[in-house]
Amino acid sequence: MNKFREQILHDPNSSYQPQSSIADDKQLFITKSTNISGVLDSENDITLDGNFSGVLYSKKTIHITPTGVVKGVIICNDIKVEGELEGSVYSLRVNLFKDSVLKGNIHCTIINTEMNQFVDANIKLLSLENSIFETSSLDLFNQLKEIFSKNNKDNNYLSVFQEKLDQIKPSTKFYHQTIYVAPSHETKHSNSGIEDITPEEGN
Repeated sequence: MNKFREQILHDPNSSYQPQSSIADDKQLFITKSTNISGVLDSENDITLDGNFSGVLYSKKTIHITPTGVVKGVIICNDIKVEGELEGSVYSLRVNLFKDSVLKGNIHCTIINTEMNQFVDANIKLLSLENSIFETSSLDLFNQLKEIFSKNNKDNNYLSVFQEKLDQIKPSTKFYHQTIYVAPSHETKHSNSGIEDITPEEGN
């Protein structure tokens, strides 16, 4: 078992970082008075107090503070949502804090939640047992980024992401860490707006 899988299985509340980046404490701050549209690609942590519309990349952690608002696509290693997010998230870990608002699609390995948040999203769990996670936590990021770069010109990136991620089957062993434990394959919760996607029988 590699270091990433070992850490995320034993300490699901911590953020994984490769050893080489632990000493790097650089962060990008988007202040409350700032409005940004477009594609933002960062090697470091991103803290967003303002408004962002577009595609947001980070190889580390993206933190949407209580005043932060994001509309678009987020790809990162770890995301913390205290503000508002509308769009699609591709992250190994999603942390939803009190009073946060999330609408759209979530592709992740683990979801941690607090009380009193609004979630209207389709959630797909990715399995740590898949070979995509065997090398490092950056494998998923790099693959998604490459797919996006090739397909963004005709705005088909969301369908391409979905097609690729559908090939990775969810793992039932992580359902205890998600918002809801699905008793069947077709269960939908009208109160929370969450659709749980479970593995198909025979796979």
